[in-house]
Amino acid sequence: MAIRKIIVGVDFTPGSELAAHRAAELAAQVGAELVLVHAATIPEHPAVPDSIRPAADRMIQVLQDRLADDRRGLADLRERLTSEGITVSQLIVDRFPDDALVEAASELHADLVVTGSRHRTGLRRWLLGSVAEHVVRAAPVPVLVALPGDPDRGFERIVVGTDFSEPSTHALAQAVELARPGAVIDLVHCFQMSLLAPDVVPGLGTVYQEVLDTLTKDAHDKAAAQMAAHAGAPVTIRFTFVEAPPREGLCDFAEHHQADLLAVASHGRRGVRRLILGSVAEATVRHAPCSVLVVR
Repeated sequence: MAIRKIIVGVDFTPGSELAAHRAAELAAQVGAELVLVHAATIPEHPAVPDSIRPAADRMIQVLQDRLADDRRGLADLRERLTSEGITVSQLIVDRFPDDALVEAASELHADLVVTGSRHRTGLRRWLLGSVAEHVVRAAPVPVLVALPGDPDRGFERIVVGTDFSEPSTHALAQAVELARPGAVIDLVHCFQMSLLAPDVVPGLGTVYQEVLDTLTKDAHDKAAAQMAAHAGAPVTIRFTFVEAPPREGLCDFAEHHQADLLAVASHGRRGVRRLILGSVAEATVRHAPCSVLVVR
C-alpha cells in the first residue's frame, strides 16, 4: 500500500529530532503528508493540603509554560519543513507518549509511524526504550524506529527478514517503497537446525542433509516469487539463506553488510519454519545496528 500519511512523535529531544528528520526525508521522497505529533499531559490541580498548595500551583505552571514553549517549537518546525516543500500538519495530544502515537495512527489513518529510540527521563520523556517498544507492539500500521548513525541519504542498504508469510511479503513491499532509487535490498531467510546437526545427534547425517536441501530449494523458490513482484522497482533485490536464529541472524547480517534499515514483520509462523514473531521484532528493535521498520 502506498504511503500517503506519515506521523512522527516530536518532543525536541535528540531522539525525536532524528525521527522528525528521517520522517521528513521519507515524506519528501514518497510525496506523503507529514503530521508532527506532540504528547502533553498536564494534570488537574491536585487535591492537596493548603500548606503545599503554592508548590503544587508552581508545578502546574511550570508544565503549562513548558507546553507553551513546545507549541512554539512545533510551529517553528512545521514552518521550516513546509518551506522545504513538504505538506506538514501538527497535533498536540493530551495523552501519555506511548498511547499518543498509537491512537493518532488509528484516528488519522496513518500509513507509517516514525519514532525515536533513545530515552530521556523527567518532564520531557518521549518515545524511548519501553515506550518505543509499546508503539511497535500496539500501532495498527508499520513503525519505523529511527536509530542514530544512519547516513543522511535515505535508505540505500536494506535488509528484509522473510519467512515467506503474508506479513513478510508486506515488509518487503514497504522496504521497496522506502528505498531510494538504486538501493540494494537483501532478502534474508533465517532458519535453525543446529540441534539436529549430525555432530550433535549421530546418525542423522543423511536425513539432515535431505531436510536441508529441501528447505534450501523451497526457500529459493519462494524468495524468487517474492522478488518477482518487484521486478520493475528501481532497486536490486538479492536473496540469502542463513542458518541462525532470526534475531541474531538478521542483526548480524545487517551489521556485516552495513545496512541502514532492517525491516521485519511482526508475526510469522511457528514450528521448524519459525522466523519472525512479535517478540523477535521487539528484540530486533533493541539490538539492531541500524534503524528498524516493523511491518504488520
